[in-house]
Amino acid sequence: MERVASLPPRPVEVAAAERTTLVADIAASGMVAAAREVSLVSETQGVIETAPFELGEAVSAGQVLVTLDTTIQELNVAEARQAADAAELNVTTTERLAASGSASQSQLSQARGTLAGARARLAQAEKALADRTIVAPFDGLVASRPATVEPGNFLNAGITVARIIDPSRMEVRLSVGEREIRYLRPGGEAFVSVPAAGGAEMRGEIAAIAAGSDSQTGSFPVIVRWNQPPNTLVRAGLSARVRIPPAGAPAELVVPAAAVITRGEERSVFVATQDGLAERRIVTVGDRQGERVAIQEGVEPGEMVIVSGLRSLAEGDRVQPSVRTAQEQGAAR
Repeated sequence: MERVASLPPRPVEVAAAERTTLVADIAASGMVAAAREVSLVSETQGVIETAPFELGEAVSAGQVLVTLDTTIQELNVAEARQAADAAELNVTTTERLAASGSASQSQLSQARGTLAGARARLAQAEKALADRTIVAPFDGLVASRPATVEPGNFLNAGITVARIIDPSRMEVRLSVGEREIRYLRPGGEAFVSVPAAGGAEMRGEIAAIAAGSDSQTGSFPVIVRWNQPPNTLVRAGLSARVRIPPAGAPAELVVPAAAVITRGEERSVFVATQDGLAERRIVTVGDRQGERVAIQEGVEPGEMVIVSGLRSLAEGDRVQPSVRTAQEQGAAR
């Protein structure tokens, strides 16, 4: 001991034994998308008359985006309306005659049937006319606009004329492994960062968790959503990183796995005492997650375990500890 006392203290790195969750934050990545978006598809065909919107433009609910020529459809509506008016007048007349006994119930039923058919044809004509105008269904931004959507071009039915997204609420779809899925809860908090938009974390929540795994990958689809402030640089299609604190993970006494010395069946650690000495402790270890391990017996919370120079370290050696930072521990992982 006199020889040890005469030697200068040995520099060692230490880390505090902390009572925390052994499970680290769950990390995943995915592509940013709008929680609400729609592709507007033409239900009819014809020549485009107007297309007064641009790519990236902000649009309002009900705003006209595309109009087609309506000459034929307007004539069809006028004709169908006249037929419906005539049928309605015929029903009124027939009802009066039936009340006085001058018309039969069969004639009245026939008149009413004719009116119902005329009204149906009028509704169809009005819908055909309305389909010649395509409007924005909600407030949002134009995410795509085909180059062919220009006045004078012929538009076929079933062609997408625009994709509108609501930028106020965004989402990212993740794939989470079977070991982590048990620590996720609907409504649980999640933190999203988009490197291309500055990388600042945005707080969101777990909106949905799949009831089963993907048959091809074996992972579980998870959706994280967040409210996005205006004038942000985050756009649909950018890559995002998501960090999710584990829910329901038990609190344990955790130390870096590098601190644990294995000799046969025996596990031990060195603790840097307040007197500046290395004290060897026999420990019972629990689960391990990455580069961290749970200690069930042998160490108390707050004690400093030595994580460097363990091969040549002996009981009672004088040590000069320097605390390993959380960043350094993360880099070691």
